[in-house]
Amino acid sequence: MRIEQGLLAGLLRSAAGWNAAYLVAAICAGGAAMLLPVTLGAAVDAALGGGTSPALLLCGVVVLGVLAEAATELLDARATTQGTAWLRHGLLGRILSFDLRGQHRFPQGDMLGRLLQSTAETARLVPSTVSAIVSLITSLGGITALLLIDAWTGLTFLLGVPLVWLISRGFLNRAAVLTEDYQRVHGELADRFVGAMRGIRTIRACGTAEREAARVLRPLAALRSSGERFWRMQRDAGWQLSLLAPLLHVGVIATAAHGVTTGRVSPGHLLAATGYLSLAFGVFRQVGVLAQFGQVHGSARRLRALLDGSGAPTGSASLPRGGGALRLRGICVAAEGRTVLDHIDLSIPAGSEVAIVGASGVGKSTLAAVAGGLLCPDAGTVDVDGIDLAEADPVELRRAIGYAFERPVLLGRTVREAVGYADQEIDGAAIESALRDSRADGFVARLPRRLDTPLPALHVSGGELQRLGLARAFCREPRVLILDDATSSVDVATERQITRALAARSGTKLIVAHRMSTAARADLVVWLKDGRIAAFGPHRELLDQPGYAEQFGLPSPHDDRAPVTVTSAPGRGREE
Repeated sequence: MRIEQGLLAGLLRSAAGWNAAYLVAAICAGGAAMLLPVTLGAAVDAALGGGTSPALLLCGVVVLGVLAEAATELLDARATTQGTAWLRHGLLGRILSFDLRGQHRFPQGDMLGRLLQSTAETARLVPSTVSAIVSLITSLGGITALLLIDAWTGLTFLLGVPLVWLISRGFLNRAAVLTEDYQRVHGELADRFVGAMRGIRTIRACGTAEREAARVLRPLAALRSSGERFWRMQRDAGWQLSLLAPLLHVGVIATAAHGVTTGRVSPGHLLAATGYLSLAFGVFRQVGVLAQFGQVHGSARRLRALLDGSGAPTGSASLPRGGGALRLRGICVAAEGRTVLDHIDLSIPAGSEVAIVGASGVGKSTLAAVAGGLLCPDAGTVDVDGIDLAEADPVELRRAIGYAFERPVLLGRTVREAVGYADQEIDGAAIESALRDSRADGFVARLPRRLDTPLPALHVSGGELQRLGLARAFCREPRVLILDDATSSVDVATERQITRALAARSGTKLIVAHRMSTAARADLVVWLKDGRIAAFGPHRELLDQPGYAEQFGLPSPHDDRAPVTVTSAPGRGREE
């Protein structure tokens, strides 16, 4: 139960006041339940014997019990809600701290299920623990009261306790396993649904709606089977206890009634024994508590798998002043059983513009992600201006490195917020300048509300979306700017304008490129092949390397059948 112990401490701290109030209310409710039978029995004996009836005390106990029960219901909900919020905030922060490897470890729908379903179930840990402890104490108190009222009556009840233990043994572990299995299948179902929503245009275009619906719903059979096994387990325990409880109830009451006939038990004590018997039967209800604990335990294990996931390493070292010199040493990255990057060593001078080229799947985007700290390599280090990314302060690091992606995701409420999306305030002048440099100012000016256009109402092409992503990267003036195929959907003329604006910006630029014109304008080119650097240098020199020109769909200049003619591009190498 190590998982529950760790989460229990956190949940207790997250809603300390509400949990304390819930504990007090639960204790009051349990105390009132313990006092009610003896007070009621005393009132009956007093009435039959002509003595003074403790009517006022009886009314007070009843009122206390009612108020305490109502308070426990309200405080249970409040403590659970507070705990759920704490778990979700912490879990979401953990997910967002993952590097790309950690993010891909769990499917999106599965993470959503853990974030919503597993947190809500796990947040029941504190109220369930308190409720179980109070219920167990009152049950033991009821058994003790039966023994004090009449030893034979109490012993009769105790005959059934071993049977309860036999029925409930192993119940907790089975419930935990079945809950974890149920939530796992539920996560798979959610992931399939999320994937279908992302690809809804393709589904409609291909006319495969029925087939896709069947694919999404395929895990339902396994989900139903898992749920049925859980409820079947509870049913089996339930009917066995349902047979045992009436027999035991009749036996206890018969023993107490026999005591009344022999004068061993008074009528009031018989009534009190009946009340305490109800409390003693709380031992039987512990089986239901074990089922709930099993659900909590299974949910907590799913949360722990996420919480134990490797986040991006962070340090506290400040970045020195510099122009964005990058140095990669011994970088190795493996994914899905294959080597993506194999011992990459690379030094990029500050202020230079470097293009990364190579065939599809050779690791261009992976190298860009490693260079910017979005992906932690399996081996090797990355330095920016002499500071290891793993040791750098994460806040300074994210301000020093900017990214623009092939498929940018716009975050915020309006276009203005999406372009200025950052961990620091971006002023209007910087946004306007970034829009001009990315050549997004023209179509933004034609939007119904310009920069204040809500994102849900924004309908743009792929190239326009990329330009907004570039504008977001340009806003920050980073010392290292990484463009991961960020102009692939932009027309050639617009790309030339963006490239000229990019060249005028300070800092180091690392560009994942597919077009020969981009490589030609760069200061240096990294040519990746089979996970290694095949060549590194100016584009015009790499053209003499066998196979380099073929990266851009051109025949090699060493192929006598199809000679290649290139012309000089002023000051920046050669161009198609």
